[in-house]
Amino acid sequence: MNETLESIFQSAWSRLKNYQNFMKSKPAVIAFSGGKDSSLLLQFYLWLHNKNLISHFPTIYHLDHSIRDNGEQESDILKYIHSISPDSTFKKKKFRSLQLRQN
Repeated sequence: MNETLESIFQSAWSRLKNYQNFMKSKPAVIAFSGGKDSSLLLQFYLWLHNKNLISHFPTIYHLDHSIRDNGEQESDILKYIHSISPDSTFKKKKFRSLQLRQN
């Protein structure tokens, strides 16, 4: 991890002072789309876990709207998540009702 990102994560953690006990005691659930925002949030939680600031690695939750075929993207997401945390939990929710409306 580069020094800039390390500094940003340290600053973010110190600004979350009022929530640190809660974050330490409860496992997080991260909605992960594979985009930059959710990737950075996941990296932040990985950093927290590696620094022993939290004890539970978050559950990764992917929401499939079934608007388009995203099987390849989902495969990439799973590869990425398992590359940074092989023992992570990945859950997926698929909305079939949206898929039916498009047909």
